[in-house]
Amino acid sequence: MSSKDTLTIKKKRSAVAGNTIRINIHEWGGYPLKRSKKVNVIPEFECGLYYQLERFTKDDGLDKNVSVTISEITRHQHLEYIKSKVENVFSVSNDGMDFSGYNFFYESIKDLPNSYVILTNSSVNKIQTEFLKDYIKYMDDNLDVGILGVSYSSKKMQTLIRNNFTPHLQSFFLLTTTEVLKEIVEKNNGIFPGSTISHKLSLILKGEVKISEIAILLGYNLAVTLENKSIFKFGKNNWFDNGYKRWKLKEGDVRLTVKNPNIINEIII
Repeated sequence: MSSKDTLTIKKKRSAVAGNTIRINIHEWGGYPLKRSKKVNVIPEFECGLYYQLERFTKDDGLDKNVSVTISEITRHQHLEYIKSKVENVFSVSNDGMDFSGYNFFYESIKDLPNSYVILTNSSVNKIQTEFLKDYIKYMDDNLDVGILGVSYSSKKMQTLIRNNFTPHLQSFFLLTTTEVLKEIVEKNNGIFPGSTISHKLSLILKGEVKISEIAILLGYNLAVTLENKSIFKFGKNNWFDNGYKRWKLKEGDVRLTVKNPNIINEIII
């Protein structure tokens, strides 16, 4: 059997310390708590910080520490409501958009004991699902997975390369660990991917795509949850292997083909 036929385990994550899940929800100050989102030809869907706060602050028996980072915070009309729901609210630069928030949050937790970390924004579908316990169990059982996401694209969309194949997790929801983030930042010359980029299209390449690329380069596999409640794992076995032969999913941006874009999928494990 060729090495390209089966995804191998090249590296495993360090175990987390304790049960705390550290969650960062990033928001732009000009958004209302509830909104509709339409991105190009992706079907319109309802989202907003209100639904994220409901999702992550409910009592589900998990030890969650939730922080909200807000760029252009003076524009936000509901700060007191947000502060009543979470442990921390931070004002951050809007230069790197979501990645400015993710970077600030990373800097605030990087010296704490290794824990699970969720980086997400308010552009998550409002539909509420029961997912977090199963996501954590999956990560516990799959130490080769550096990052778990809920949506993917198989291509660099902002590129002149035709028919390119660069599978990556979309950055509106990423579950990883403090130690994996440390490795990614160190590999990126000490800079959190995307945090210094102000051009919106470049952010996809230098932030979203870069995070997945570095994680794979470090030797980790990636995983994405799907609307049929399954999980697909992908990565590279070696430098010359791009994983195309093992790719079983639809190509392009998955949000073009699913019933509910940007939803956090439930999984069966």
